[in-house]
Amino acid sequence: MLKKTELHDAALRWIRGLPRGRLFTNEDLYRVLERDFGDECSPRGDAATEPRYKNDARWAVQDAKIEKIVRPGSHRGEYRRV
Repeated sequence: MLKKTELHDAALRWIRGLPRGRLFTNEDLYRVLERDFGDECSPRGDAATEPRYKNDARWAVQDAKIEKIVRPGSHRGEYRRV
């Protein structure tokens, strides 16, 4: 198993802390990480196509899906906390 990053863990904690029924998007998650972890979101071996923190955020959403605490919303990139 790959070692999770601090940003991945922070994103997953944020998702777990949302009230049930709350809708959120990847963009909401990116903004939270940028606001709370600005230095860590700076380039750190980023891919040419996107910053690594965005990848960490999306993997946190995938982990939340596996834990069955989120499900897809009605629009692309939208999720509902269950």
